[in-house]
Amino acid sequence: MSKKSLLLILTCLLFLFSTNACKRISTKKENNKELVLASFTVLADIIQNVAKNDFIVKSITKPGVEVHGYKPTPSDLINASEAFVFVDNGFGFEIWSEKFVSNLKVKRITIADDLDPIFINEDFYKGKPNPHAWISPKRGILYVDIIVKSLSEFRPSKRELFEKNGEIYKNKLSKIDQEFSLFVKNLDKDKRYLVTCEGAFSYLANDYGLNEVYLWPVNAESQITPKRMARVISLVKKKKVPALFCESTVSNESQMVVVNETGAKFGGNLFVDSLSMDEGPANSYLGMLKHNLNIIKRGLD
Repeated sequence: MSKKSLLLILTCLLFLFSTNACKRISTKKENNKELVLASFTVLADIIQNVAKNDFIVKSITKPGVEVHGYKPTPSDLINASEAFVFVDNGFGFEIWSEKFVSNLKVKRITIADDLDPIFINEDFYKGKPNPHAWISPKRGILYVDIIVKSLSEFRPSKRELFEKNGEIYKNKLSKIDQEFSLFVKNLDKDKRYLVTCEGAFSYLANDYGLNEVYLWPVNAESQITPKRMARVISLVKKKKVPALFCESTVSNESQMVVVNETGAKFGGNLFVDSLSMDEGPANSYLGMLKHNLNIIKRGLD
């Protein structure tokens, strides 16, 4: 490579770096708002409803992305370095988060620090907390309380704003909670079986009186065994479970085997770890809960 070509490349790189740096500085000056960074889209949406327009709220993972084994990028680190607080779920959900924040000077809120877990009682995961507490509207209300309290401690001048927004948001969650509670109350007891691909619905099942059945424990799709498959097929036949479900970020191929073996119908895909794109049915946390509960109601009713 000639010296002239090398000089041209270095000049272009310097220009691009300077332009991007200026854009970042310009954006910060223009918005004049602090950044709250969440580990995944569901959490970011809950925070946005508490913080509203007084803060910029971003999610590290994008809609539709599997969160458990996500690998942060250099741009994620840049965003994190500009945030005043990083919010994650905990309970082992983001296995990458500890390393991610270890070298960052950023405040941290871990939701699980203030939640009572439901423990997994299956194989390798036995004794570990199930991380998917937000799937239950009742626990979602607790998420709001934790976020309001934690953000208020970091920014006391905004406490009144956080509390007001939190109450409005919790009222919306309470309506979904009441609707689903009424549905389960009126559902025949022999129909109260929620059969899914992943064991991600323990909190929902526990809070509303459903029996949870699944093909694999948390984030363990590769652990489907003939024994577990046979157990699920047997139960679905015995209890005459009308519908089976799967999750949007995994393949429903294994669940379709159960469908074909039992004659139960496939009720649809539920959203768990990630919101949908804007045009999808679960582009907000409220939308996700409504979508999931409507799918379950149609399948089990």
